Amino acid sequence: MDDTPSDLRARRRLDTHAEIHQAALELFEEQGVRETTVQQIADRAGVSSRTFFRYFTSKEQAALPGQRRLLRAIDAIDVSADDPIASVLQKVEAATESAMAGENDPELDEHRRVARLLTREPDLQALAAAQEQALTARLRARLAEQLQGGDPATVLLIAEIVVAVWRASWERWGELALEGRAADPVEVYRQCRAELRRIVG
Repeated sequence: MDDTPSDLRARRRLDTHAEIHQAALELFEEQGVRETTVQQIADRAGVSSRTFFRYFTSKEQAALPGQRRLLRAIDAIDVSADDPIASVLQKVEAATESAMAGENDPELDEHRRVARLLTREPDLQALAAAQEQALTARLRARLAEQLQGGDPATVLLIAEIVVAVWRASWERWGELALEGRAADPVEVYRQCRAELRRIVG
């Protein structure tokens, strides 16, 4: 069966998005974020700078296009006001863990590259922090919607804790990658979650 024109266009859009992303990663790894221009990324990807800006608002965003997996996991969270708070937290943690890239994930090498860049590029760290704020707001809104009448402070704390553990897990995994130590991101996430429980008691 032939692809319809709309399917072909959608596939081409995804391909172009991926090509720009890969070009940005390569250039950032080779010469750093500050030394790389949008035009260089566009040239490497084989597109115009105008096309670049159809896909990304900045060169930094081209390397960090967003936490798509976690956003999908957040949107699929299913909790209710009848659930005990401990159960709500466990369900949210399970959803977060499902969004982590496991050791057999085909995108794991790309995640490793991004994690390495994040450990040494302040400009990318600033964008990652902004993306994490957006994740926290999205999770908070989803929980408030699901837990109608739930305590707003509790909802906020759950959202903040979950995203903080997510961030700490990827940061720790990136540090291990820089040290040349292979680690499964899911295991690192579980260790960070367990360590938080140990600290908090």
